[in-house]
Amino acid sequence: MSSDAESTNARESADTRDKVLAAIRRAATPPTVDEIARQLDLHHNSVRLHAAVLRDAGLITQASRPGTGRGRPQTTYSTSPRGAWTGRRDYRLLASLLLSELHATEGGLTTEVRRVGHAWGRRLAAGASDDAGRSVPKARERVVTVLDELGFEPTTDPRGDDVELRNCPFLELVDPDDGLVCAIHGGMLDGLVDGGEATVDLHPFTSPHACTVRIRAR
Repeated sequence: MSSDAESTNARESADTRDKVLAAIRRAATPPTVDEIARQLDLHHNSVRLHAAVLRDAGLITQASRPGTGRGRPQTTYSTSPRGAWTGRRDYRLLASLLLSELHATEGGLTTEVRRVGHAWGRRLAAGASDDAGRSVPKARERVVTVLDELGFEPTTDPRGDDVELRNCPFLELVDPDDGLVCAIHGGMLDGLVDGGEATVDLHPFTSPHACTVRIRAR
């Protein structure tokens, strides 16, 4: 099977699993396999397989109720506390509202936002050993590792000190005119190497599709 076909099958399977979870969540009483299968026009075995995945993921719980007549007990499903809250999320809206409130604040806003980023960077670096990140090479290694984990897609050039960022996880929130999001990121980079021998500067949008991080000795 080609990779495209495998990807399509995986998406379809995930979509079906979401429908099974939604059917369980909407039910007035815990539904059985038969009830879910009829509602979604699925085979019973398909419902059982998807329910098993949802159960193993901690999204639903499984119980049984007496069967009709002399029939065997029927398996029923209910959403767990975690599974009951798996609908649509809109963190971008929340972030936009918070940034809008910051825009209305008077005073040294960029400095304050950078301070928040610096504290974030210190927390990210807190798990490192005492000497990790103190030298320039170690600082570079730490910065690249953290940026990669955060989704910035850093690329490095062994012949230079610059790190190019090919992605911004918060791009939709970036306003080049106020620089608030970039100030948070710049402060975070400062916090990552705080107390060491390196200094880190963020240069936003050095090309149409990338930003640049420059790591130098202090």
